[in-house]
Amino acid sequence: MIELTAADLCDIDVNQTSLLDRYYTTWYAVDVGGDTGNDHLIAQHHNGLCMIMIPPSNPIHNKVVTNVNYKISDSCDRSVVTLSGKKKKGAKFVQERCRLCIVTCADGTTHTIHAGIRGKILEVNQRLKTNPTLLTEHWDTAGYVAVIQPNKCEEKNIFKGLLDKPSYDLHLETREP
Repeated sequence: MIELTAADLCDIDVNQTSLLDRYYTTWYAVDVGGDTGNDHLIAQHHNGLCMIMIPPSNPIHNKVVTNVNYKISDSCDRSVVTLSGKKKKGAKFVQERCRLCIVTCADGTTHTIHAGIRGKILEVNQRLKTNPTLLTEHWDTAGYVAVIQPNKCEEKNIFKGLLDKPSYDLHLETREP
């Protein structure tokens, strides 16, 4: 067993970067679906896979989330993902404005979460069905909405319309309430 002394504790960097900052390139889709403030964070791993998340600037973070429903219509349930093989055969292809899920809050309002980028849905976060508060409480880790694999040949064009972190921060400063 290793024992830490007070001097050792002084050497611990409490301002370490988060996993999101360390391993992902973050992009922001603003006003998705034409709704002001409906911003999505797209975290791209170095392997190309993207996690769709809801950043704290989204109005959902000011509410209590009671339900996350991946069944967006009678014929389309995003939670049913069956993949096979190296090329992920069976994955559903989505466009930027395709709906991923519908979020219901305690005040009765509903919010639609869109894909934000073009690509194949590899996974949706099944834990949000049983624990919807993860969406806001742990938005940058366990509260991701989905994992999407963008098409490699379109990758540069996909991220052209998105904002990087400094541009997004500037956008938030200039956004009208």
